[in-house]
Amino acid sequence: MKQGKKDSEARRRVISAALDLFYRQGYRATGINQVIAEAGVSKNTFYHHFPSKEDLCVTYLRERHVIWLNMLKDDINSWKTPLERLLAPFEFLRKWLPECDYRGCAFLNITSEVPDIDSPIRKEVIYHKDGLRTIFRELAKDLQKSGDAYAKLDPVELSNACYTIFEGAISACQNFGEIWPADTAKRTVKKLLL
Repeated sequence: MKQGKKDSEARRRVISAALDLFYRQGYRATGINQVIAEAGVSKNTFYHHFPSKEDLCVTYLRERHVIWLNMLKDDINSWKTPLERLLAPFEFLRKWLPECDYRGCAFLNITSEVPDIDSPIRKEVIYHKDGLRTIFRELAKDLQKSGDAYAKLDPVELSNACYTIFEGAISACQNFGEIWPADTAKRTVKKLLL
């Protein structure tokens, strides 16, 4: 086996270990030695791929961004009408949050551990959240174009409201370990459309 392929497999194992440990235990509570042990790599191999824990965390967040947004988009795409699709993220929460044992948003969790908004980690969090806001903006635009009943909607205002309500629902569900905040959030968005 070529060295490059071996390095690639080792890097993948480190990322996989981080995806589990950082999400389950938290960024600060997870030590590099634990990641190395879980990944089954040497310290030299780890540091060859990730010069610091912060570098690993940035990679973790980039991976999580792709995984999570793809899950959300797949769920949204299973709905037919523009209204159903706008409300779909709140239905997604009903499935996803119990599946992750109400651990909640990896990005919000990291935010509480890394308060420096200018850090590379927080920049990844903002990038992810902007991606989520973009999804809501596209959904709001589609709803606005779907007929006279929604023609006067302001897609930017609606998408910002949906995003804010969605984020609050995630935090509240995580806090209570229950799904009712997601249901309340969905009803609140419906009321905005009346």
